[in-house]
Amino acid sequence: MDLRNNRITVREILANPKAKAIFYRESPVPINHPMIVKYQNLPLSTVLMYAKRYVPQRKINALMEELRSI
Repeated sequence: MDLRNNRITVREILANPKAKAIFYRESPVPINHPMIVKYQNLPLSTVLMYAKRYVPQRKINALMEELRSI
């Protein structure tokens, strides 16, 4: 999957069934949660900035690699 230098939006990621499955598997927040719906237009770079506060970098790296391999 082309993450476009982390400028791809959450909405675009979730439009891909394989990426959506990864997100569903890894996210502590359900995909239909209002927070996810509200922030679907955020770029991945912004999401990563916030995620780094709560998710270990090694897990983020593994997730990013998995998304890139789609």
